[in-house]
Amino acid sequence: MRTRRVFILASQALFAQGVESLLSGRSDISVVGTALITPEAFEQVSQADPDVIIIEAESADEQRRLVTKSLACSSDAKIIGLTPDDNRISIFYQQMKESRRVSDLLEEVIEPLAWQASRPSDLKLFVLHQGSYGERILRHIRRFAPTAWTVDAWCAPSDLPAVVDAPMTFLPLDLPSADLVLSVGQVAGVAQLVFGVVQRTGACSVIVPADNAAWLPDGLAQQLRSQLAEADVTAVFPKPFCSLTRDSYNVREHRMPYRDPWISEFARNFGRPRLQVSCEAGRITDIEVKRDTACGSARAVARNLMGEEVKSAVQQAGLFHHHSPCSAAMRMDPNLGEPLIQVAGGLMRQAVESALQGCSSQERCLIPESQGVNSG
Repeated sequence: MRTRRVFILASQALFAQGVESLLSGRSDISVVGTALITPEAFEQVSQADPDVIIIEAESADEQRRLVTKSLACSSDAKIIGLTPDDNRISIFYQQMKESRRVSDLLEEVIEPLAWQASRPSDLKLFVLHQGSYGERILRHIRRFAPTAWTVDAWCAPSDLPAVVDAPMTFLPLDLPSADLVLSVGQVAGVAQLVFGVVQRTGACSVIVPADNAAWLPDGLAQQLRSQLAEADVTAVFPKPFCSLTRDSYNVREHRMPYRDPWISEFARNFGRPRLQVSCEAGRITDIEVKRDTACGSARAVARNLMGEEVKSAVQQAGLFHHHSPCSAAMRMDPNLGEPLIQVAGGLMRQAVESALQGCSSQERCLIPESQGVNSG
């Protein structure tokens, strides 16, 4: 059995020393680093590249936050959470397990690694929605989300004020716990509720699409970004929503990278469209949506492209997209210099063009993750 490389993160130095002493002296375990929990500690974790990260936290909520940050900087590691108050050992390894025996800690450290922590397939998603825009996205996600996901939602009031001075007073007291919050509303007041929803759900990650500047003005997006960053919550603001990939969002020179396992899991299924196409005799004979748009426009375009001539498929995809459920604004976006619906249409055409590259009789073509106007 190969040696397991272990990094210890702790809120108390004595606790870290105790765990290190417990693990030292074993030929199958190597402690590659210890650190007190600070923002700089996660850079040390990333540089050490451990197989296992042991986290000591004072509460379950704190442990959950630290687990998310650890996954973001060391996505292939197994996470073992220790809670000294009740001697609980939580194992974030495919499914969470709990124990109170020291022997189980040693067993879990040396257990073979067989998961991809960067794809937490049991995502708990909370959708904050409002208006027909939000309702359509929620309905589409619920219909096509992986069965392992939990999708909860709350509809914000339609009469929210332009400036929400006391967000908590608008929110229910008993929101369910969540890993990721998605905010989709047609008034700016909905985005002002996001931080309160994060506090009530315990979420560590947030997606707030900017499909319309009136629904999410740049100033509000920047304010929310700063507020969430101070709380160690990862947030992305894709403009348009269908520019989101597993490691970036936005297009061209505005493209923004991110690292977050929960957002990445969402973007594995919903975001920038990816298609798989079969062609025969110059026509599309089969088309499969590998990554859908959250609004459902990718599936709508794919249905209409069946039987289309290959030589006209890209142009037709743009026309079909214009009549699809795309929710991006038709007004000129000041930052991009064109309406967001045109940007979204360009991403759809790129998806079809990339799928058709080199396609010949009986040939199947899959869009590379890095091709197109917004790589990733």
